[in-house]
Amino acid sequence: MLLSEHALALFLFVGVPIWDALETRALKASTDPRRKILSYQRILLILWTAAIVAWFTLRSSVFFTWPAVRQTTQQKMGTSFAWGVAAAFAIGSLLQVVLVRRSATAREKILRAFQRLAFILPVTREERAWFALVSITAGICEEVLYRGFLIRYLSDGPWHAGLWIALAIASVSFGLGHGYQGLSGIIGTALVGAVMAVIFLATGSLWLPMALHAIIDLRLLLLLRPGDLAS
Repeated sequence: MLLSEHALALFLFVGVPIWDALETRALKASTDPRRKILSYQRILLILWTAAIVAWFTLRSSVFFTWPAVRQTTQQKMGTSFAWGVAAAFAIGSLLQVVLVRRSATAREKILRAFQRLAFILPVTREERAWFALVSITAGICEEVLYRGFLIRYLSDGPWHAGLWIALAIASVSFGLGHGYQGLSGIIGTALVGAVMAVIFLATGSLWLPMALHAIIDLRLLLLLRPGDLAS
C-alpha cells in the first residue's frame, strides 16, 4: 500500500476525533461571534483536502466497488433494495420537517434536542449559508473518505479484514468523527454510516449515498429557522 493510504487512514482513525474534540472545546469556550463560520471554513478545507488525497490515491476508482465486492455482495443485494432504503430515509426526513412545521409541540421538542448543539449549529443567515456548504461537502467528501476509501483500505491490502468487518470498523470510525454530538450522536451517526455503506455496496457507486447524506444534513436548515438557537 502507498504511504499516503496509511497516512489518510491514520488521519481518519485518530486525527479527526482529536480535531473534533479540540474544535468542540474551542467553540464552546469562544465568545467570538464569527467563530462558527471559522469552524465551518476549516471543515470545508480539511474535508476537501482529505477527499482529494483519497481520490488521487485510488486513481478515481473511489466511486465504484472493486471486483471482489461485485462478486460477493451485489449478487446478494439488488439496487432496488438500496433505492428503497434511500427513499425511506428521504421520506422520513421530509415527514419530520412537515411535522415540525405543523406542530408547535414537535417544534418545541426538536428545539430542545438541538439546544445542546447550539455551539455548532447555525443561527444567523450567514452561518446558515456556510452550513449549507458544509452539508454538501460532508455529503461528498465523507462518503469518499469513510465509504469509498476506508472500507477498501481495510478489506484489501495487507489487512484483509473482510468486507463486513471493514464496513463495521469504518462505520464506528465515522461515528467517532462526530464526537461533538455526544454518545447518542456517535452511535446514531455510526448506524447511518453503516446504512450508507450498504447502499454503496449494493449500487456499486457513491452517488446515491452522497446525495442522501447531503439531504440528511441539509434537512437541519428546514427544521431550524434563522435565530432559533440564539442565546
